[in-house]
Amino acid sequence: MTISKTRAIAVFGKNDFGGVAWPYGVAAQDTRPPEWTTEQYEAHLKDREQAQQLVFDWAQKYGLKKGKNRCCPKWLTRDRNSTCAGTKDPCALYDASSPDRAWLDHVTTWTFDKLPAVITAAPYSIDQDDRDRLAWWTTEDPRLGVAYGGPGWYGHSTKQIVLWRTDLIEIVGPA
Repeated sequence: MTISKTRAIAVFGKNDFGGVAWPYGVAAQDTRPPEWTTEQYEAHLKDREQAQQLVFDWAQKYGLKKGKNRCCPKWLTRDRNSTCAGTKDPCALYDASSPDRAWLDHVTTWTFDKLPAVITAAPYSIDQDDRDRLAWWTTEDPRLGVAYGGPGWYGHSTKQIVLWRTDLIEIVGPA
């Protein structure tokens, strides 16, 4: 099944060129890189089409829209859709010393009814420190839930992490 551009834009928004603003890593290469064979490029297109369908179906299932901000879990603790800019508390996504830095890879934010609702990440691995940190977030704000598994829609052997607001959506699972 091919997703219509109009339906995809309703979930993901528009990019700067009027196309679909797919989550990071889900968009296909527009042209075949010179080092790829035609078969490699066709396999890439098929793989990215499957990833696009997966993330589209996942977002539709939960009534989510892709956010415009690249934010950390602090964003989820807010009751409005705003970035960490201007706050005294540095964003864990950009703070190199953050204990969240390892798992916050290939991040996409998601809104539900225009409110911060979900953060997805697709790191290459999830170790015990990551699991401990995700559990810490759920104790820091009891409205947060976490699920992880694989594979991530980013591809390249990534795993999927989902951190969400349980007061907005009771259960959210990996795609």
